[in-house]
Amino acid sequence: MSRSRAVSVVATVLACSGLIACAAPEPDTPVTTIGVAAAPSLSGALTEMIQLFEEDHPGVRVSLELVRSASIAEGLPTRSDINVYASADEESMQRLVDASVAAEPRVFARNHVVVAVPSGNPRQVKGLRDLERPDLRVGLCRLDVPCGRAAESLLTAADVSPVQVDRHEGSRAVAARLANDELDVGIVYRTDIAASHGWVSQAEVDQHDRELAQAAGMTRYTVARIPGGENGPDAETERAAARDFVELVTSDRGRRALENAGLAPLPQ
Repeated sequence: MSRSRAVSVVATVLACSGLIACAAPEPDTPVTTIGVAAAPSLSGALTEMIQLFEEDHPGVRVSLELVRSASIAEGLPTRSDINVYASADEESMQRLVDASVAAEPRVFARNHVVVAVPSGNPRQVKGLRDLERPDLRVGLCRLDVPCGRAAESLLTAADVSPVQVDRHEGSRAVAARLANDELDVGIVYRTDIAASHGWVSQAEVDQHDRELAQAAGMTRYTVARIPGGENGPDAETERAAARDFVELVTSDRGRRALENAGLAPLPQ
């Protein structure tokens, strides 16, 4: 990744007295930045991982970019500022691997969609079959994004055909509409319910619907290094940092961060 070195300056304020001398400032330390591009549903987990990573690597900073997986994948072949790609779209990742844009991919987590409602469930939604009620405003993701495909798979498996449907660009957009009471029910990733801070709730559906969501409405996440981001004078440092970051994602500490965000880490 071609970029100039940044300078990290830490300002330390000490109370000086006759017994305690003021410490001289530390010398300037060169800092390398690596870019991580990821699906928005990984935001919470990756934010926690980045904090852990930067604590372990004081000479490295991580720049996080959250964009739809397919959109990221389309631009990666011509970009030099991304070192790691974490995708919710396995097909997009495979295309990058086939084109030698992504290297050493690993499946590391899964997420699944759930029936979501505004806090308090004012329209008394009790299951997937309620999405066929003509009096309900239903929100779903577009079919060209992972959460839309997961929702469509779930609805097909349940043999449910919603009546009034608004399509949105992603799970977070549906959750936001639910939080604003602009929708009565939607299908979103469970991680976006956790991120809503109580404004959106998971509907209390029966065991059959819960099991169906986990089986048919699942998305798997893959992470890979992007060699095209490793160039310039910091190439070796960036390559090592990118590999270390991928290792963190798949480590026990990474698994805990995934679980904290509502994701299901895959067994090692």
